Amino acid sequence: MDIHDYFAATWKARGRLLDACGDLTPEEWAREFPFSWKSLRNLFGHIIEVEDSWMIEDIERRPWKAPSKEDLDHRYATPASTRAHGEGVTARTPGTLTRHVPAALDEMREGKDADGNPAPFTVEQILTHVFTHELRHQGQIQAMLRLLGHPAPNADWI
Repeated sequence: MDIHDYFAATWKARGRLLDACGDLTPEEWAREFPFSWKSLRNLFGHIIEVEDSWMIEDIERRPWKAPSKEDLDHRYATPASTRAHGEGVTARTPGTLTRHVPAALDEMREGKDADGNPAPFTVEQILTHVFTHELRHQGQIQAMLRLLGHPAPNADWI
């Protein structure tokens, strides 16, 4: 496996998790929990927006504008709209991967560390962060589904 495969496996697991959300009521989709990004809606939105921002702004060095609350409400209103927006983001990411893997993995980028301070990262570190970030949150999605009384699919790669 290489970085392309890691992203593909992560997106496949995201799809299984969104499938599991398909039968949720609007109240369940938006129900807030006392951890993570509070709701399934917000957590999926966070995962997808982080991928988009890191690819565009941090790796490609192009402007990326954070979505407004209204944009987020529209993009992540339902599991179906979440899937549609996520598929748009994941359709762009392979181009970034192709342009940077393996030739530019050691290139340096300026980003922000966990405390919001400027910090240097390699392209490889950023890419690794993006898919492992989602993996961590996928476990939280499984927990939220179970807390709602719904089965949580296996999100493992193998």
